[in-house]
Amino acid sequence: MPISTGESNKLFRVATNFDMSSSTDLQLDFIDPNGLTSTLTSSTTPQVTAPAVTVNDPDLGTLSANTYMQFPTISTTFTVAGTWKVCPTYINTGTTPDSIYEGSVVTFTVSEGC
Repeated sequence: MPISTGESNKLFRVATNFDMSSSTDLQLDFIDPNGLTSTLTSSTTPQVTAPAVTVNDPDLGTLSANTYMQFPTISTTFTVAGTWKVCPTYINTGTTPDSIYEGSVVTFTVSEGC
């Protein structure tokens, strides 16, 4: 889904290709075009989820249940236009040692809003 600066309530999705149903935390590290990193975690931003339903995303194709993260954007999520990167991370502190899986870094474009 195309995203512009300042938009809110658009579902941002990123595929991980591994099962996240046992997560205790989910993390999305965003790197803006200026190299600044911001982090959203499900423990501090409950809207960050790994839904237990399969979806047909118009941009990503079919995403199996528990293998993608999503959250609804807020107007301050993407404030800079340009090429962004996101790195999704699955965390399960219920294992010894903790299970931490990083997905592939994904590049996407944020357009200038009106």
